[in-house]
Amino acid sequence: MKIREVTLEDAKEICRIYNYYVENTAITFETAAVSESEMQQRIKGFLDEGFPYYVGDINGKIAGYCYLHNWNNRCAYSSTKEVTIYLDKDLQGKGIGTILYQHLFKEIHKDDVHALIAGICIPNESSVRLHEKFGFKQASHMKEIGWKFDQWRDVGHWQLVIKQIPPKILILCTGNSCRSQMAHGFLQSFDPKLLVYSAGTQASGKVNPKAIEVMQDVGVDISHYTSDSVEKYIGEQWGYVITVCGGANENCPTFSGKVKNRLHIGFDDPSEATGTPEFIQSEYIRVRDEIKKAFYELYTSKIKSYE
Repeated sequence: MKIREVTLEDAKEICRIYNYYVENTAITFETAAVSESEMQQRIKGFLDEGFPYYVGDINGKIAGYCYLHNWNNRCAYSSTKEVTIYLDKDLQGKGIGTILYQHLFKEIHKDDVHALIAGICIPNESSVRLHEKFGFKQASHMKEIGWKFDQWRDVGHWQLVIKQIPPKILILCTGNSCRSQMAHGFLQSFDPKLLVYSAGTQASGKVNPKAIEVMQDVGVDISHYTSDSVEKYIGEQWGYVITVCGGANENCPTFSGKVKNRLHIGFDDPSEATGTPEFIQSEYIRVRDEIKKAFYELYTSKIKSYE
């Protein structure tokens, strides 16, 4: 799955996803299907106001979307925003919501946002679980506030007050295809609110398929990650920059940007392994497990304290 910014051409697919919930559920309180032209106008309005809006794209089909928007237009609410997310009805429970929110939250922390609100028609256990995973807490329960499908509906508001921005973490290796991607995936899985990125001095342009496979085996999806050049991040400030190159014949990348903490945690490159398919597979698994152990120790001993 590729995460990208929405375009007006996505309106048809977004209508396909959203109108299912309009016509079949009380998740949204709209009662009439939204036309493609109306959805284009809504998308354009959010983009014109500068709000982040992302879609998850699987081979040209949108799996879900999320965006930020005003919660209330009164001036005193200017630092409070609302988050909205919808997933294809057939792709729920696959972690897509978490992936979309991770991308959205990286944009939220660039702006002057103090509080986030999520309105949820309750009961809706999956939505509550997703928002509480990102630190939201229930702030209200309004009973019988809406009437849909011949029944009064309750609505709850979940709120996240952003007291401290999580540290920005950049993980570096040479190709940004394997070790840095696995480290990125594990660190993000420990805390979905962390602002984790990875890059390479000679980025390969794609994530190693074997790395994706062995990470999937332990429940971490990195298939949507991209292999990026370190040049993309030079001008930014970082809480941590961590290099993960390993062998004696390998030159560790250097980073000239503004960094508070520079760390090196070295690992062998499993993509250099030779031998039988079984041995190569075992090398990917070994390095994966070493990365998980080392980065969990780093997270619990240093990074987690930001909370």
